[in-house]
This record gives sequence, C-alpha cells and structure tokens, in this order.
Amino acid sequence: MKTHLMRLERAFCKIFAEILELDEVGATEDFFELGGTSLLVTRIMIEAEKAGYAVNFADVFARPTPRLLAELFIAKNVIIANANSLDNDVKNYDYTKINSLLAANTLECFKTGERQALGDVLLTGATGYLGIHILHELVENYDCKIYCMLRGRKNYSAEDRFRHQLFYYFENDYNELFGKRLFVIDGDVTHEIKNLKINTVINCAAVVKHFSAGTEIEDTNVGGVKNLINYCINNNLRLIQVSTMSTVSTFMDDGSVLPAGRMIGEQDLYFGQSLTNQYVHSKFLAERLILEAIAEKKLNAKIMRVGSLSARYSDGEFQINSNTNSSMGRLKIYAMLGACPYEQLDVPMEFSPIDATAKAIIKLCETPRECVLFHPYSHNNTLSADVFKAMTRCGLTIKPVECEEFNEAIRIAENDPVKARLLTSMLAYQSGGKNSVHIPRHNSYTMQVLYRMAYQWPVTTPEYLEKFINALKGLGFFDVNF
Repeated sequence: MKTHLMRLERAFCKIFAEILELDEVGATEDFFELGGTSLLVTRIMIEAEKAGYAVNFADVFARPTPRLLAELFIAKNVIIANANSLDNDVKNYDYTKINSLLAANTLECFKTGERQALGDVLLTGATGYLGIHILHELVENYDCKIYCMLRGRKNYSAEDRFRHQLFYYFENDYNELFGKRLFVIDGDVTHEIKNLKINTVINCAAVVKHFSAGTEIEDTNVGGVKNLINYCINNNLRLIQVSTMSTVSTFMDDGSVLPAGRMIGEQDLYFGQSLTNQYVHSKFLAERLILEAIAEKKLNAKIMRVGSLSARYSDGEFQINSNTNSSMGRLKIYAMLGACPYEQLDVPMEFSPIDATAKAIIKLCETPRECVLFHPYSHNNTLSADVFKAMTRCGLTIKPVECEEFNEAIRIAENDPVKARLLTSMLAYQSGGKNSVHIPRHNSYTMQVLYRMAYQWPVTTPEYLEKFINALKGLGFFDVNF
C-alpha cells in the first residue's frame, strides 16, 4: 500500500509539473498556490484519466496536493471495490418479503391497528441536532424516563457534554431531572448495550459524512443498527430508526426516468436508484436490515426518513455545526455568488423545522405495529424565489440572472481556490457526464396519519425564513474568509 501511494504521488507530481510548466512539484505543494486555475483543473482530470486515475473536478479543489489526491484515489478504489460487491448484493437481493410488507404499509393499518404507548426510552445520538430536539420533546410533553447513550470526548465526560448541548439549545440543563427522568449512559451503538427497563429505542446515532477512507460510516450506520436490532429482539423492545430521504431521492443509476406519474413514497425501498454515495448506501442497508427483521416477524420497528432539517420554528435557532448541513450549503453558494438563474426561481425548497420534525417523529412512534415506514418531512414547500427574497431582505442580495451570466459567476468563483472549495457540493454532482434525473417523492400517507393524530406542519412563512437566515448570519455561516 505504501509503495502504491508513493507511485501515485509521483504520478500526480508529474502531472502537476507538466500542466504548470514547472521543473518539478513536491508531494505536499498546493496546485492553486503554484498558479493553478479551474481551467487547468480540467487538464488534471484529462491527464489523470490517461494515466488510469479517475479524478473529478471537486476532488482537486478539496485535495489540491499530489499526496492528498493519491490518498483519495487509494481510498476511493477500496470503497469502489467494496461498493461493487455491496451493489451486487443490493441488486441481487430478493425483495419479495420486504415489498409485501411495504405494500401493506397503508392508512388502513393505522385506522384498524392498535396504537402503542411510547413508554420509557433509550435515545442514541442525543447530542446531535435532531437527537437533542427529540429529547426536548420527550422531556416537555411526555411522562417517561429517557436514557441517553453517548460517549465522552477527551477530558469532557459524556454527562458534561450532554449538559452543554442542552444549555446551548434550550438555556436549561434540566439539572433537576438527572437521576429521576434523565440518565446518561457512556457508550455507543457499536458496542454491547446493557439491559434497561425501557420500551422503545430511538436511534438518531449516525456518521453523516458522505465519504470516508475507513469503515467508520459502515461500522456505525450498518453495524450499529445490527446491534440495536439484536438488542431489541432479545429484549422485546420497539426500535425507531431515523433514516434519510436520500435513500430514495438520489439520482437513477442509468439516468433514466421513472414511468410517467410515478412517485416514490412510503411503500418503496429499492427500485434501481443510485446508492453510490457511501453514507446513503449505509443508511439504505440499515433500512433493509430492519425491514427484513420486521417481515420475518422478529422485530417491532419503524423507519423515519427525514428531509431537509432546518432551523427551529420557534426562534430560528440552528445547529452548532451548521456547515455540515448540505441544504443550507446551497444557500451559502447562492449568497457567495450573489445571483441565481431565473430557472431556479420556480424550484420548490423543503424546510423541515427541527422542532416540528422531532414532534412529528414522536407522534408517529405511537402508531400501530403494522405501520413500519414514514416520511416525516414538511409538505409546505417554498418557492426558491421566496427564499431568495428573504435572503435579500436579510442583507444577502440574490439577483436573478440568465443562465449564461450565472455560469459566468460560477466560472469566476472557480478561479479562486477558496471560493471554489465552497462550490464542491454543487460540482460534485456534475461529474461523469451522465444525464441524471431526480426522483419525484411524496409523503401523503405520513401526512394523513399525522392529521389523524392532530398534527400539522407549521407554514414556512417569510418571517420564519428571515428568522433562520438571520440566525445563520449570526453564526457566521455566510461569511467567506479569504
């Protein structure tokens, strides 16, 4: 492996030197600091492909040295090799039992089934953005004990970390509840879980990175779920798995469209969608493991596919690590460019306030056992035009322009290495030359259930948009440091 890495480093050093017309380039020298531009990045891609190395546009901006590109190439090949094996498993798997199970996941199940009491809860991922708001919903509106499983960090104990997050988001550390209703367990989903007197496990724990050279994504997102499935089966507990709409909303493998009028809903798992993203792949496999165990009558469980988690509806508070939110990342790109194409104005945007999402999930936990999969995301879509108007009112002027002018703004940004790195989330889906299409989706079944449980999503008002945009500004989210 080390010899292969050095050989790759030398290859990329040679490519950099030839393109930049330099005598030599060191393994740790930055392409852009040496005079590289976005136009020359295309040449790197071409020359690398000639040498047998698949590199895309975004890779060079994210890893602009020969060594980093070499490390990425090795990691990608390991992942691709593993993914190819897993993809064969995905495509060749017999989905008959799961498809039958999901076909019965209908409103009739809710109307005729027996609702389940939530009971006491084990909550994983309690310090995450969604986990902490699920905890808050349980504390404020349910009479139950909550066991929160998390790890300490360095000299920061699990309980201290937990209290810090509580105070950050709610200005209340709930000190009076510790030892009575709130209990902290130092651990994680990949290790043995001690027996607790509980009724429900809510799993919010996940590695949300979309790429990793190691196995940490699979270890937590798949291995951890396997562990929880066995724990729930052995202790006769209900499992609530927080998943993502990305498992059924990504691009089709071959770029083909679904039959006219076909939309993906709560009765779908696999229909040929692309699962090449490492994070999405892991969340899909976790869903399949759970549905398989339900279909075999071993497990009482539900899957909650959440959408674009946005700022709290009550006050616009957003997550601490806001830069990891990909939906908000696109708003940041438009703010940086100061422009959007006219064609974007009609595109709807989904914002699911974090507090509203937590409330919806907890309500859906109490549905009958036969209800196994929900889409708890807001159906109150907002036109991009209204979002951009709100951003402009907040001092982030977004000017509608023709596509040619917008593409020119992107081209100018690409020539600045710092700005170009902010574009990687947009450019990452423009490589490969495939004519991919997005998959239409719906959540009508989930909405009908929520209506019957006296719950409606809050309307995405201009006031809400301005509130959370200003909150993001206050966090420095839209700042571009040059």
